Amino acid sequence: MSSQHKRFYSNVVWQYGLQIVKYIFPLITLPYLTRVLLPEGYAVYAYVVSFMTFAQTFVDFGFNLSGTKRIAGAGSVEEENRAIGAVTEARLLLGILTGAAVAAIAWFIPITHENMLYTMLAFVAVFGKALAPDFLFQGHESMGPLTTRYLVSKGVSTVLTFAVVHSIDDILWIPVLDILSSAIALVWSFVSAKRMFGTTIAVVPFAEAIAELKASALYCFSNMASVVFSGFTTLLIGVVITDKAMISYWSLAVTAINAIQSFYSPIVNSLYPHMVKGGDYGFARKLLLVSIPVLLVGTAAFAALSDVVMLVLGGREYLAGSWVIVWTSPVLLFSFYATMVGWPILGASGKVAQVTFTTVGSALFCIASLLVVSAAGVASMQAICVIRCLTEAIMCVSRVWLARGYLFTSGGTPAGLLR
Repeated sequence: MSSQHKRFYSNVVWQYGLQIVKYIFPLITLPYLTRVLLPEGYAVYAYVVSFMTFAQTFVDFGFNLSGTKRIAGAGSVEEENRAIGAVTEARLLLGILTGAAVAAIAWFIPITHENMLYTMLAFVAVFGKALAPDFLFQGHESMGPLTTRYLVSKGVSTVLTFAVVHSIDDILWIPVLDILSSAIALVWSFVSAKRMFGTTIAVVPFAEAIAELKASALYCFSNMASVVFSGFTTLLIGVVITDKAMISYWSLAVTAINAIQSFYSPIVNSLYPHMVKGGDYGFARKLLLVSIPVLLVGTAAFAALSDVVMLVLGGREYLAGSWVIVWTSPVLLFSFYATMVGWPILGASGKVAQVTFTTVGSALFCIASLLVVSAAGVASMQAICVIRCLTEAIMCVSRVWLARGYLFTSGGTPAGLLR
């Protein structure tokens, strides 16, 4: 096994460790917060968390993809310092613009208007987290510091949550502790970067930050398209499906699928920098081929165990909706290959526009199909499940077709498709 492949597998292990830790801390704190904040306070917490996912997408702006690619291609520490400087300046500008937008939007939403200080403190925490140069470690294929950093920073805020949050009157401590966690992560990141790679932030002309924004725009647009079509599906279900039980079944099925899909991320996040650096298409093909029986068996098992999944997530009263899990299970198969072929293969080879095109195209298909069945009066949970699966299948097939020169040749990088 080559040193590059060893590094890839090491990164996958670290990434899975990070993913597991990210699940553990919410499992520790959420039951406690639901009890001490009561429904009124927990509603504020939950709503603001959802609100901040959109803000985080804008502040991140795809830099963890474009920045990773730039670091992987850098030939010196000075180039890396300039990349860190350009991304940091761009993020500072985005932070100001996004913060103003968050304040303006929050002013017109009753729950955030009544809790404006909480909302803005939550944004500060999100912004602080975004400033950490994760792309630097991804570009160097060194993911260990990100896992240990998260464990320490989130561990501190979790312990302090139990120490200082005892009722709804203490709710402001939650974003304050998140800010503390972000600050620890930020300092940890730059100290680790200096120690491991000798890098720091270089002050660059503002034109470089603008250029970085332009380079990352397609990445951000692709990510936003994915968020929008998922959000639109949920919104439309709330309008056209009147049976609240059906809505609950859908929500639990999506929760289960998202939980499994989250375990794709470590492989994708490790493969992307590996491909940017080496264009190791033979290795990528082997991963895709080896995963076929695993995905087929896993998807079949997910469908077969639908009753068990629904029982664990919702309880006996939700067992009648286990069929929704069966109908949506193909998403697991198609989404894995769509994700693997997307940024790690097409994106790493410079075909960012093509990845974005497939995302936007499949999103438009999903939205148009949902609108058609709604207008025709035939919208049902079965139809929505089929559309959701077809959407993922279209994205998967279109990306595989665009990457056919990489995937179906035996000699590595195909002629005419060099980065």
